[in-house]
Amino acid sequence: MARSRRGLEILTLLVLLASALAACAPASEAPGEAMLADAPTGVPGEAPAEYQDLTNPLSGDPQAIAAGSEAYAALCSQCHGATGAGDGQAGESLVPGPTDFTRQQQMAALSDGYLFWRISEGGAFDPFNSLMPAWGTLLNEREIWELVSYIRSLSS
Repeated sequence: MARSRRGLEILTLLVLLASALAACAPASEAPGEAMLADAPTGVPGEAPAEYQDLTNPLSGDPQAIAAGSEAYAALCSQCHGATGAGDGQAGESLVPGPTDFTRQQQMAALSDGYLFWRISEGGAFDPFNSLMPAWGTLLNEREIWELVSYIRSLSS
């Protein structure tokens, strides 16, 4: 647990550093909105085959949601905001901007496998080309599902 917490602290610092470096970029009109609006389904990109049929084994589990909340606060809130609205201070100047997890209709269009993929692999590739880190290098499978559980709770 201490190793995992130390890793979270280090990665949080790296995210903040990357965000500070990105501050030179022009701000997007609305965080994450352009990317979702440009995709025909409202979902940018398509998860690779190995992720498409994944379902969250921890869905609705209060303990998983609580654990995911801690990981979200340490790793995601700086960009995606404390409430998940895509309005975190470190994400203000990012292009594309962070996704708004509070938008119920758009979040419902995202499968569990899609969210697992995005958290695991980050966004440094087409069609995203974002500074979102690949958290799969730090988080294990259970921790990613806990994060998916918490993110889902933000739009309910």
